[in-house]
Amino acid sequence: MAQFRGPDGTDVAAALAAAGVHIVHAPGDDAPPALIAEVLPVGERDVRQVVLVEPPGVDDVHTGMGAWHINSVDEVHYVRTGRGLVQFALAEGICSVELLAGDVMIVRKAEHRYLPLESQEWVIRHSGPPGGGLGVRETGRSAEPWPIPR
Repeated sequence: MAQFRGPDGTDVAAALAAAGVHIVHAPGDDAPPALIAEVLPVGERDVRQVVLVEPPGVDDVHTGMGAWHINSVDEVHYVRTGRGLVQFALAEGICSVELLAGDVMIVRKAEHRYLPLESQEWVIRHSGPPGGGLGVRETGRSAEPWPIPR
């Protein structure tokens, strides 16, 4: 089950929701169909890919998905295995979420970055036409150090 950390005094769940982010725990092998249907339109709910993501080298922690970015699509991703860290840039400050097996991450165009802490298998779904990508756009936010999950 995901672990949340945000600025002191912040209702992290409410701040995430205001930014277009919702994270739930759904043990099993994939995100629940009803949850997928709440986010993605008919015809865009199929699995786009299943990926195994490895922790980056020390020089690569702020590149690719580790760089602050916004995707141009709505996303519903399911974590099948492993442990990773995602951060979101919110009006209240930076929020960190440790994602574990069974977590579903819904992101509706919120600024974020991702760091796998160990091998993680993800089931990737997102809006947009079949064959389309995430439409990643780096935001240029400076890459401060990653927090150390406890």
